[in-house]
Amino acid sequence: MADVSIVCFFCRRSIPGYVEELGYHLSWHIRNGHFQKDAVFYDCTFRKCQMRYTNQKSLKRHIKEKHPLLEASKIEEIVDVQGDPFPEEIHPNASVCDNGSDSPEETLSLDDIKKTASLSICRLAGDVGLPQTKVLEAIKICENVVCQVAEYLEKKTSVFLASNGIETDDEESQKFLNLFRNIDLFADVKTSSLRKSFLRRMAVDIPVPEPKCLGKRSVTSHKEGIPKEIWINDTMSYIPIIDTLKLVFRNPRNREFLSATDSSNASEVSEYSSFRTGSLFNNSEYFKQHPNVIRMSVYQDDVELGNAFSSRAGKNKISNICFRIQNFPEKWNSSPSTIFPVIFVLSSLAKKHGYNKILEPLIHDLKKLEQGVAVFYGEEKVILKATVTAFCGDSLAMHDVFGLLGPSAKYFCRVCTISRPEFHDDPTKECPLRDAAWYATNLAAVQCGEQSPTECGLKACGSILNELPNFHITDNWTLDVMHDLAEGIIPLTLQLVMGRYVKQKDLRFTKSFINHRISTFNFGYVDRKNRPMANITDEMLSAPGVHRMKQTATQNFVFLRAFPFLFGHRIPVDCKFMLMIGHLINITRILLSPVVSADMLAWLDEHVRLYNELFFENFQRRINKSHHLQHYSELIRRSGSAKQFNCLPFEQKNKPLKNQAATCRNFKNICKSVAERQSFRTVIDLLENPFTD
Repeated sequence: MADVSIVCFFCRRSIPGYVEELGYHLSWHIRNGHFQKDAVFYDCTFRKCQMRYTNQKSLKRHIKEKHPLLEASKIEEIVDVQGDPFPEEIHPNASVCDNGSDSPEETLSLDDIKKTASLSICRLAGDVGLPQTKVLEAIKICENVVCQVAEYLEKKTSVFLASNGIETDDEESQKFLNLFRNIDLFADVKTSSLRKSFLRRMAVDIPVPEPKCLGKRSVTSHKEGIPKEIWINDTMSYIPIIDTLKLVFRNPRNREFLSATDSSNASEVSEYSSFRTGSLFNNSEYFKQHPNVIRMSVYQDDVELGNAFSSRAGKNKISNICFRIQNFPEKWNSSPSTIFPVIFVLSSLAKKHGYNKILEPLIHDLKKLEQGVAVFYGEEKVILKATVTAFCGDSLAMHDVFGLLGPSAKYFCRVCTISRPEFHDDPTKECPLRDAAWYATNLAAVQCGEQSPTECGLKACGSILNELPNFHITDNWTLDVMHDLAEGIIPLTLQLVMGRYVKQKDLRFTKSFINHRISTFNFGYVDRKNRPMANITDEMLSAPGVHRMKQTATQNFVFLRAFPFLFGHRIPVDCKFMLMIGHLINITRILLSPVVSADMLAWLDEHVRLYNELFFENFQRRINKSHHLQHYSELIRRSGSAKQFNCLPFEQKNKPLKNQAATCRNFKNICKSVAERQSFRTVIDLLENPFTD
């Protein structure tokens, strides 16, 4: 029944998945108060069936058992839910059944039990940290239990029949007793391929990872002491983004978000939240023609799957490219389950072949999506249009993908044209921004040899992302608050300030005092899991450039916010260092806000100016991330709130990869095994947790 859809009687929307999603859809109407549950009868009017139920589950079971071969065009006539102001008055020609009745329609079938058992195994297999051998072991345990229970019930039934004078050897009795035998509940999910086939029968399209050949390399193999040269393919795993989007928007509720608009007026923007409120969206001709296009944020990061301190560190390090849909509300996009994988490739192969080669299949599909791809949900045809509006990641990843020299190069900023000597001479200097014309001129000069890459910061290879009709790397206004602040500016500032306090003997600041305040402070219920660690050492306070604080990004955020409460009682009121901490707290608060007003942007500019003045006046440290602070106001004006580009949810997506590698310990073709399990996990997440309240 994968090609059959039910049309809701109330909203007239097609519900894919046949009756599997009918009950959920009707429950959604009830929860939103569209009609009262107690005043509704569920009628089946197919060919004057006239069966009436007081429970929607009964109607679902009735349709599956009595009308299993329905045409999609007739289903609208079959499911007729009638609101009755007098529920106690029963239709004279209808047979009323409730959920607790003994009607044959209410009896659970063996197929229903098999389906429930199979779904449970699929959920178990969706845990990427669980080896497949453990899943098979669980299946065997459940099969043994089911067989023993069936055998026990068969014997008890035989004893009961014999005690009541019923012959158990006749044909009818044997047919009855055979019902307890050969009960195989897990026949459809015993292997990985069977589990995928089972989910497909539930009208679910599973994105299948595709191996892509990047090139060949020769290795020398010794067999019986004789060296032999063999060729090995360098491959990566690509999960087709079109299939993933087809799976995501299979639910009609998800397609409704594509037409949702922001509350702010596009002509006179007073608040900046999503990408739709920025100037890049409002000034684009493509978005004016297609305002409801699927907007995607792509993210790239490297993750070490093996032991980072072993001698084989780096061999199993993979590059992970995934994406997130901006059209969904922020409260759902904050979950790692709404981040969908695209490419898995070994980091060594990414450096060898370059990201232009790796991104070729993704760019090929993105070009199709910008023109529109027709997909079918049953008989319903939907045109999926999608485009990339942001590419996120840390500075190293962004420079590699965009074809720029590293962050330590002379031209380190990917937003403006400031050079490192200019930054050291005047850290607050404003330089011209990079645009498409500047990029084309300098790239052509580098490719023809008129100037070297160090003179402009561009590599001769360029970036394949510029081949997309509606995306250019100079218009990619995304800066990451997590990497710039939580892993850069905040820990450095806190270390420098605490180091100055330690040098002031009248404040009585010591390593022991700092750790004691951190360990005894009540950070509250919300921050209890992210409370900073009391691991401050003398080396961290005396040499912050060599010994960095060993805190996570969220711990640094909490440490900054609690800093005045931890040490404010020993600090003078007019302390310029505490004032600098206050400016940094306000900067972080604004940049992590999901909605930023025009007034808050003015405050942000002022806080950044005052913070930079105090920091550069008292400390000689010059880091790239301090320069990035000057661009955040323009980022918000062009792309919306900076919080939507925060890489923290993407970093959380790396945890399942590490769990799978640590548990399974299978590093042979690790990209393929990771892609298959992550793709299966995506299907289970969408089935169990649809994007709904």
